[in-house]
Amino acid sequence: MPQYRILDQFNLLLIRYSEIWLKSQKVKIRMLKILMDNLKKLLEREGISFHKYQLSKDSSRILFFFDNLDIEKAITVCLRVFGIHSISPALRTSSKINNIIERTLEVAQLVLEKGDTFALKVKRSGKHEFSSLEVAQTVGKAILDQFPELRLKVNLSNPKKIIFIEIRADFSYIFLEIIPSDWGGLPIEYNKKVLVMDIGRINDLLAGFLLMRRGCEIYPLLFDNSNNQEAVQSWFENWQEVAKFVPYDRIHLKKINLYQILSNLAVKLEDNTHFCALCRMIRMAIVAKYLKTSSEPFIPKIRAITDGASLNNMTICNDIVDLESLSLNSLFSVYPIFTSLIGLDENIINNLLTRISSNLNKFTYCVFKPKNQEINVETVKNLYVTLKIEELVEQSLTNLEDIKLYFKLD
Repeated sequence: MPQYRILDQFNLLLIRYSEIWLKSQKVKIRMLKILMDNLKKLLEREGISFHKYQLSKDSSRILFFFDNLDIEKAITVCLRVFGIHSISPALRTSSKINNIIERTLEVAQLVLEKGDTFALKVKRSGKHEFSSLEVAQTVGKAILDQFPELRLKVNLSNPKKIIFIEIRADFSYIFLEIIPSDWGGLPIEYNKKVLVMDIGRINDLLAGFLLMRRGCEIYPLLFDNSNNQEAVQSWFENWQEVAKFVPYDRIHLKKINLYQILSNLAVKLEDNTHFCALCRMIRMAIVAKYLKTSSEPFIPKIRAITDGASLNNMTICNDIVDLESLSLNSLFSVYPIFTSLIGLDENIINNLLTRISSNLNKFTYCVFKPKNQEINVETVKNLYVTLKIEELVEQSLTNLEDIKLYFKLD
């Protein structure tokens, strides 16, 4: 866990939100309520107590108040909440200049050392009798006068130490660092539901994760074609890492035995060059049938599907087959397939995966890959009919396995 500068005086987190700023006032307030609720749920799930939470008067900051000893754990949780831009452990005082000076001197005494250069970074919002520059000059002079033995110097361009002061209406916040979130994005909303098609490719998981970053609640449908329990366990562990970012205590996975269908298909096919395209078509058919027939309460609210196609030769599936087979979805479903990774190169994808977790596993998820892969849409459609695959699709949904991954941070 990273080390943060949390002084004994700090009792709150000053939270800055991300692109919610760009929304209309009505939408912004709605999303801020969702963001605060998501954060509250994650903190409660992890057993981290807080005294209260609120918006600043100008609605530009979210404030969560904690016991000092809980702040570091709370930071870890907050950095996993989509919609947050950055966080600062802070103390709060009034916006009277005398109070600002007094509390800043307390902080300065703890962080400034002999020979340090320092700067005060002051922001102000609302109506006050002073400007940000005047506060910086007044407080800076007070620090120099209070600690002459330290031989401090002001350096605005490259200071060794920075003390931040934010003055917002009746209150001011003093802090030492701005901790950025890796994700930003929008808070997860429960009316934006997306089904994730995951065949075991790490890219499928990432595609779903990036839609969470856009505020979607995801429902993974896992297609098991490995017939390998060790691989399946690695698969579940990967989704447990993703579960750390969702504002509820479990993530629902549905698993379908695709291995049985593909084994049957491998025996019947004389030429397996279209095997991958046919597998893709089967998965789309299963998803469509599942969305039409399932009695799960969330199903009627699903509005899209996502897939890990990336067009950079990272996976077993051939890029051309991946791309051209997307059109087959229209035979079964009215829902669009979002390809979140389609414009990302391998380095960006690997970087994103590392930022999610260093514990993600890559494993061999397919034993059926032909040496040569081709796709002709009409040929694939004809094979689907002649091999009576629709019957296999119906059977697969009778063996749907429901997996609930409960989660708690380490």
